Amino acid sequence: MALPRKPTTQPSDLVRDSEIEATVFHDYTTQVIYRVGRSAHQRRVRIEERWVREGCLGRGAYGTVYKERCDTGPHPRVRAVKEIKKSVGGGDDIDHNRELEAIAKFSHPKYAHCFVRSDGWFAFGDAVFISMEYLEHGDLQRYLTTPLPEGEARDIVSQVLEGLKHMHENRFIHRDLKPGNIMVVERGPVWWVKIADFGISKRRHELTSLQTFQRGTLGFAAPEAFGLGGDGSGVDSEYAAALDIWSLGAVAFRIMANVGAFPNLLDLVEYCSGKRVFPTARLQACDISEDGQAFVASLMLPEPEKRPLAGQAHQHAWFQAEVDLLKADASGAGTAPKL
Repeated sequence: MALPRKPTTQPSDLVRDSEIEATVFHDYTTQVIYRVGRSAHQRRVRIEERWVREGCLGRGAYGTVYKERCDTGPHPRVRAVKEIKKSVGGGDDIDHNRELEAIAKFSHPKYAHCFVRSDGWFAFGDAVFISMEYLEHGDLQRYLTTPLPEGEARDIVSQVLEGLKHMHENRFIHRDLKPGNIMVVERGPVWWVKIADFGISKRRHELTSLQTFQRGTLGFAAPEAFGLGGDGSGVDSEYAAALDIWSLGAVAFRIMANVGAFPNLLDLVEYCSGKRVFPTARLQACDISEDGQAFVASLMLPEPEKRPLAGQAHQHAWFQAEVDLLKADASGAGTAPKL
């Protein structure tokens, strides 16, 4: 007797409106787009584009990302396309509607500085394809061969915090924040980064059981993803946003110390049970300020209810120090030197 299939959510209007008419071939994709015409006789213009696959940009647990180049039109264009299977291992179909909804939502121009932009998606055969902007510098992970200076780390963390604030205010949880899901628009010393990959994102009210929490990447996933921290249940959706806050703390630690805060699960268990203190010594060894150490530790408290919200975290003294420095620089720039 076959087991009943898990119900999938119905696609929202936002998801349906962002679907692209496309056909996928072995090494290229044809897609149809529509432009506004120039007269009443031709109010809408149909354009067929051909996108040629150039190579693989990366593979992950939830999909493969390719680089494609458009060989039609007067100007060369490139994009990244994420291919994700509709089902894994012959099991139930995966519900991609939440990922598609999050991508469509945060591709709005007002969020363009925080999130990797998508211009739509299409389904073909046994896969779903998501068309995204191509960022030639890749993800943050490739730049973490040595610790980054504290000021650069603060800029990166501040930008990611802004993105998380937008997500959480719209009741979305990322659930897999890590350096590999933070894309680099401009490299340091003046960084510009964007959040990517909503593959396991959820609406906050959907996180109602431990099973829904058990997603993420070891080393960056919050303790409640493993049934640790708080009362050990990990099921309180009221504090679901705290999943991302912990992950950002783990990212900040990794950026500044070039190691993980808790390299293995045993270290995490001992920390959550009070048998191990937070490893600020590793940050001290990298000359991180006391404010920086305190900030990271506040994001990685074992109890999710004690972690700050994204907006609250942005008010931490660590960021205020940067504001004070900018004010001092501006004041100095406007003062004539004494002779």
